[in-house]
Amino acid sequence: MVKITPCLFSIIVPYYNDREGLFACLQGICHQEGGLPFEVIVVDDCSDVDITREVAEQYPEVIFQRLSRNGGPGAARNRGISLARGAVLVFLDSDAVPCPSWLVSLNVGFHRGEVIICGPVRHEDGFWARMTALTAFGEYLDDRDGCREHCSSVNYAVTARVMSSFSYDETIPFAGEDVLLSTQFTMAGLSIRYLSAAWVLHKPSLSLSRYFRRAFVYGLGFRSSRVRCKNLAGYSLHKYLRAVSAVPLFVIRSTLDCLRLVKLRKKLPVALWELPAFAGAIICTRLVYAMGAAMGYADRDRR
Repeated sequence: MVKITPCLFSIIVPYYNDREGLFACLQGICHQEGGLPFEVIVVDDCSDVDITREVAEQYPEVIFQRLSRNGGPGAARNRGISLARGAVLVFLDSDAVPCPSWLVSLNVGFHRGEVIICGPVRHEDGFWARMTALTAFGEYLDDRDGCREHCSSVNYAVTARVMSSFSYDETIPFAGEDVLLSTQFTMAGLSIRYLSAAWVLHKPSLSLSRYFRRAFVYGLGFRSSRVRCKNLAGYSLHKYLRAVSAVPLFVIRSTLDCLRLVKLRKKLPVALWELPAFAGAIICTRLVYAMGAAMGYADRDRR
């Protein structure tokens, strides 16, 4: 059971080049119900524009630190962990807005004896927002409470005591550091409890080019994460096929996404007439993802 302290929750928000998203996120945090004690730590991963003064003027209670160089989301979260004083560390992406009962719901879960809790990541109704939900968060769209094998850092919380034995891998510069960490949790025998009431609204600022750049970056992270943990899905592809694994990755990921599209069509929601467009976008997404995976190996070989 978590002991109540003057600062129960430390909310850690990594930030990079999304000012509007960050201020919407902070606004959502400020409107939390229940009056629970918390602190907010924002770590700027060396964004193009320094907003330190602007954050201090609008949210003087927020702890804001700007890194001197871009180290990736893992480095930003680790810096936030080092500054945190709460009994529970809550990780929230800067483009996510928590529901008003978010902290209250997490508090209930931790008082039941949980040590790691993740919550739903909901999305807006735009085409690319729904595509993001399907291809990046499809496995997190099941709202049934229970245990999960891993979770996304968009929305999860862990006791400081447990987190003291772990950290984010800062050598993964692109994506996958959160899945790697949560896999390490489960390998250590810890349970990740999924709590449907603790949801956030994910509002990424996505144009067509940004959407596909994100897919490419996720592909780049495939090699970096698999080389560090053989328990991650796709490790055998990495071990035996290396860069050629991009081919089966394209087939496997496209198939899984299309199956999720059928299963989650009403939940996203996707109208029948939209199905061909979504299926085509899935193929394009996974092609770009596979290109990123192949490039990850090519870059490593050049070094």
